[in-house]
Amino acid sequence: MAHNAALSLIAAIVVSLSVLPTAFAGPAFARASPSDIDQYLSAHNAIRAQKGAVNLVWDDTLASYAQQVANTCVFKHSGGPYGENLAAGTGSGFDIAAAIKSWTDEESEYDPNNPQPSHYTQVVWKATTHLGCGVQSCDGIFDPSYGKANYYVCEYNPAGNVIGEFGENVEP
Repeated sequence: MAHNAALSLIAAIVVSLSVLPTAFAGPAFARASPSDIDQYLSAHNAIRAQKGAVNLVWDDTLASYAQQVANTCVFKHSGGPYGENLAAGTGSGFDIAAAIKSWTDEESEYDPNNPQPSHYTQVVWKATTHLGCGVQSCDGIFDPSYGKANYYVCEYNPAGNVIGEFGENVEP
């Protein structure tokens, strides 16, 4: 493992399903590159296919919202109307694939007999059909000695992690 990757810090918070705060109203931000969009979709859809979920479709509205959240550089759920996964890490190895892997690695913790909301369950949630993501390079998420953090935000619609609906939306 590379030195930077070894120093990488990964942090994540589970999905929040509140009302959109007015702090995020405002202009749209630059669209993700076609290469980034492909990486976000490919990483999500690979595991979704293994779990019987349809491929997600990119949504520019979700991506714009995700970018607005990422641009705040505040590692906290937005409380917006979508499902949301957050990840932040330092080092050149903390890229799109690493962020999504940090969420899907939670698969081993999923217990269908006692389902709990997680990043993993949001990624594979069968009723979710649309995805939009953003990233920002941020100071202040971690101790400055680690350098800037790559802060990834993905928004999901319809939102997953609905209590009482795990059985029909998450394959064990």
